[in-house]
Amino acid sequence: MDYKGQKLAELLYTYLIVIFGVIAWIFGYFKQSFKVTFQGWLAGLIFCMVLCVPDWPIYNRNPVEWLTEIPPPKPKPAKSTGEEDKAVEKDKAVEKKKTKNRKR
Repeated sequence: MDYKGQKLAELLYTYLIVIFGVIAWIFGYFKQSFKVTFQGWLAGLIFCMVLCVPDWPIYNRNPVEWLTEIPPPKPKPAKSTGEEDKAVEKDKAVEKKKTKNRKR
């Protein structure tokens, strides 16, 4: 179901429930029976559900054009530089000094 189809289904459902409710209330008022009112409203509810819940072709008239998939970037191979190795060794040396100072 496309976006315009969703809007159409919602509008149909809203208006039909109100129309069936008003007609059912009028019949129930003249019959002096809440049961008639409820049955009329229930019939309208079932009719609206059959009309609006399934994905009928009338709700698919404006299909959404999706974008094509963008391929993920290829990972670059990691190049080992001397600077990275030196930075790691420096961090390890700093950690050793901290642990020695904590023991004292």
